Amino acid sequence: AALRTPSDEVELVETADLAAVLRLDAMRTATRVHAAAVAGDAATAVDLLDGHRLLCAHREGPYGVRHWNRQVEQWLGEETGQALHGWYVGRPLLVTSNDYALNVYNGETGVVVRRPDGQVRAYVAGAGGLHDFAPGRLEAVETMHAMTIHKAQGSQADRVTVLLPEEGSRLLTRELFYTAVTRAKRHVRVVGTEASVRAAVATVAQRATGLRRRIADG
Repeated sequence: AALRTPSDEVELVETADLAAVLRLDAMRTATRVHAAAVAGDAATAVDLLDGHRLLCAHREGPYGVRHWNRQVEQWLGEETGQALHGWYVGRPLLVTSNDYALNVYNGETGVVVRRPDGQVRAYVAGAGGLHDFAPGRLEAVETMHAMTIHKAQGSQADRVTVLLPEEGSRLLTRELFYTAVTRAKRHVRVVGTEASVRAAVATVAQRATGLRRRIADG
């Protein structure tokens, strides 16, 4: 299959050292977003979020979003020499439910930015452009150094890293895998075992296109 031979579009990485594999791309994005946010450049900070996404099937556990969000924050704190907690500058945001009063909607993304006047504001990219809020006004948001594949539906990034769970995971399905790999505009890196990939693509849909056809047909 195409995953066995790395290409400009897709690769499979089988490793027991997840941190070593995931750190480079995750930190490249996190440090760039943080630098733009500290400089007060909200538009650039938000745009940089679309450079790379780390997608997980699970929310909890060693393959889950919660663990990897904490891990990237730890790395970023070590890199910047800052204690990162709460509404820290450079925190990437994912809106998790609609707030019609604020005109922010589920799936929209943003960044906490320190403006040139020193105010810390949460900037969210919506249909009408960037909107900024006092952080405390946004209730339904979570940190987005990593996100679930489910939450990634409807969005894309230039590069995507997909962290697959172990072979026996009940979430490991063809539909989930398809959703994950099609979030990538340019390149997808699947981190997991060949057995996990085979379990996910055991049933291949007929209407496979683009990146998915490379994976399915080799």
